[in-house]
Amino acid sequence: MDNLYLVTRSTFERTAWRLALRLAQSGDTICFIQDAVLAVKGPLELRDKMAELESKGVDLRFLAEDLNARSLNASREKTVDYEGLVELIEKASRIIT
Repeated sequence: MDNLYLVTRSTFERTAWRLALRLAQSGDTICFIQDAVLAVKGPLELRDKMAELESKGVDLRFLAEDLNARSLNASREKTVDYEGLVELIEKASRIIT
């Protein structure tokens, strides 16, 4: 894996996610953690951009424990637990937060 982008702030309150979505390239991973897991519900602009990035080879992940804490769900192949997050961090060339 090349870069790992860790998005931590709610996509409804902040726009830092736009930077990660703009910079990410094929082979990169964007992981939504903490309040950023709210991205699983929208906004529409974000969902459209995430679908576009996935079609270009960017891996999108959501931290399962943070989803559960907020009573949210994402497809199983898009979730990662704490152990999986550690593996993503270990494999990344660079980590951008």
